[in-house]
Amino acid sequence: MPMYEYRCQGCGKSFELLRRMQDSDRDLKCPECQSDEVERLLSTFAAGGCKSSGSGRFT
Repeated sequence: MPMYEYRCQGCGKSFELLRRMQDSDRDLKCPECQSDEVERLLSTFAAGGCKSSGSGRFT
């Protein structure tokens, strides 16, 4: 399940929720003020990759 980031338009608090993709924007309430005026934020992600061996080649 993916982690989604949200911000409450009522109180301005940002929070994260682990939700199914099909439920990502369904039945949301702010955990701080219980408002349903919540917007999903564009999230960044981390990715692992190759490391350089110092010779300009990646291993």
